[in-house]
Amino acid sequence: MAFFALCRRRAAAFTKWWICATDCLSGKTLKVPDGNDMKNDSSCLCMTLHAEAIALDALGDFCLGAFGAAVEQSAEAPVLRVFLETPENPMAIVAQLETYCRQLTKTLAIIPPRITWEILPAQDWGSRWKENFHPFTLAPGLVIAPTWEKYVARPGEKVIVMDPGMAFGTGHHATTSMAAALTLETVEAGDGKTALDVGCGTGILAMAAALAGAKRVLAIDNDPLAVTAARDNVARNCLVERIDVGGDNLTTVSGSFQLVIANIVHDVLLALAADLTRLTGPGGVLILSGILAGEQEQSITAHFATLGFSPRDQRRQDEWVALRLDKKR
Repeated sequence: MAFFALCRRRAAAFTKWWICATDCLSGKTLKVPDGNDMKNDSSCLCMTLHAEAIALDALGDFCLGAFGAAVEQSAEAPVLRVFLETPENPMAIVAQLETYCRQLTKTLAIIPPRITWEILPAQDWGSRWKENFHPFTLAPGLVIAPTWEKYVARPGEKVIVMDPGMAFGTGHHATTSMAAALTLETVEAGDGKTALDVGCGTGILAMAAALAGAKRVLAIDNDPLAVTAARDNVARNCLVERIDVGGDNLTTVSGSFQLVIANIVHDVLLALAADLTRLTGPGGVLILSGILAGEQEQSITAHFATLGFSPRDQRRQDEWVALRLDKKR
C-alpha cells in the first residue's frame, strides 16, 4: 500500500492522497531520524507492534522513513518490528505511534495494536531485521527481492529490488498484491502503455506497470518521504527513463492515461472519483484497491458506474477486493 500513507486500508503508503493512512487519520507521518546513514556503532530503538493484518499497511506507511521494518508471522497475529536510530527522546516517538494506533483503531474498527519497545545496544543489528526479509512473490511473475540478496529471476519473471525499510507495505498486504496482479495483466494485454499511479507510496505499482511494458508512467504521492523512497527505488531498478515521480496534487495532473491505479481506501477513492475519471482516457482502465468486500465494494462499483465505468475483472483475498473498471469510449 501505501499517497496516501494510507489510511489506506494500508498499510503502503497516502494513506495515499489527502487522507493517506496517515493523512486519512492524522495528516502526518511518524517523525523519525533519517536511517540512511545509520551506523552499526549506534544504538537502535526497536518498536514491536502486535496488530491485526488489516492494520499492517497503515502502520508501515506511518513508519515510512525508519531505517528498517520487518513483518513476522506469529501463531496469533502478525508482528511488525520497526528499527530506527535511537532518538534523543524515545518516549516521544513511541507516544506518536500510540496516538496513531488509537486513531487507527477507531478508523478500522480493530483491536488496539499492542506496542512494546526497547533500546538495542550498538552492534551490527542490521542483520537482525535483514534476516526477516527474503525474496517473495508479490503477484504471479513478479518478485520483490532485498538489495543484499542476489536473486536470479526465472524465465519470464520480473524482479523489483527494494530494501525492507523502504519496501514495507508493498507486498505483504493483500491490497497491494491484488493491485499488482491486475496491473500486470492489464499492461501485458496492451491496455496500459501510459499509466498513472495515484498514491504511489514506495513506487511498487508504478514499477510493476513499467516492467510489464508501460512506456510512460507517472507516480504521485503527497507524502515527501514516499516521493523520496519511490524515486530511490525507481533509480535502483533502472526505470527512470519510463517513470516520473512527483509530489503533485491529483487535481493539478493534466492529460489522460490508458491505465490509472489507485490503491487507497474507500472514502478517499470516492473523494477522488471525479479526477480519477478525468485522467482515465476513453476506453481506459481504472484499477482500484484498498476496498473491503461487501458494502464498500458495492458502493465503489455503483458510484463509478454513474461516471461511465463498468466492472471487467476483480481479485479477492481475505476481506479485501481489488477492481478493474473499464471506461466507456
